[in-house]
Amino acid sequence: MHNADRIERVALEPSPKLETRRIGLAFVCLVVATNFVPWMELAEAGIDSTRPPSAAESFLGLVSCLAAVALMIGGWLLGRRLPKGTGRLSARDAGLALALLASGANLALAAIVHRLAPGRSFADAFVWFGPVWYGLVLPAGLMAAFYKGRASIPGPRLVRPAAVSDPAAASS
Repeated sequence: MHNADRIERVALEPSPKLETRRIGLAFVCLVVATNFVPWMELAEAGIDSTRPPSAAESFLGLVSCLAAVALMIGGWLLGRRLPKGTGRLSARDAGLALALLASGANLALAAIVHRLAPGRSFADAFVWFGPVWYGLVLPAGLMAAFYKGRASIPGPRLVRPAAVSDPAAASS
C-alpha cells in the first residue's frame, strides 16, 4: 500500500502591506485636502472687505498649500525609508491621532477665520493665522504623514512551524 504524502491546505492571506499603505495614504490625503480649507477661507474673507487679497497674498496661500503637499508626501516617504524603531506608541496610532488632529485643526481654523476675518484684510487676518498654521497645523500634518509612512512598512511576519508529515514522529 502506498502512503500518500499529507497534503496541507494553505490559505492565501491578504497582504497587510498594501492595505496599510492605502489607509496611510488616505489619511495623508485627508490632511492635504483640509489644508486648503482655511487658506481658501482666508482668501475669501478678504473679498468681503474693501480690498480683496493681492496677487502676492493669493500666491502665498497657494504656494503654502502646495508646499505642504510636497512636504507631506516627503514625510510619508521618509517615514517609509527609515528603519523601524521600537516605541511604546505604534506608528499607526500616532499617525492616525496626528492626522485627525491636523485635519480637525484645519477645519477649526477655517471656522475661526470665517467668524473673525470678514471686514478685515488678508494681511490683518494673516497676523494671527500664519503663526497658527505654520507653527501648529502644518507640523502636526507633517508628523502625521511621517508616522503613517512608518506604519506602512510591513512588520516581521510570524512563521508557522512546518507540519509534521510522519504521525510516528509527531507522537514522540
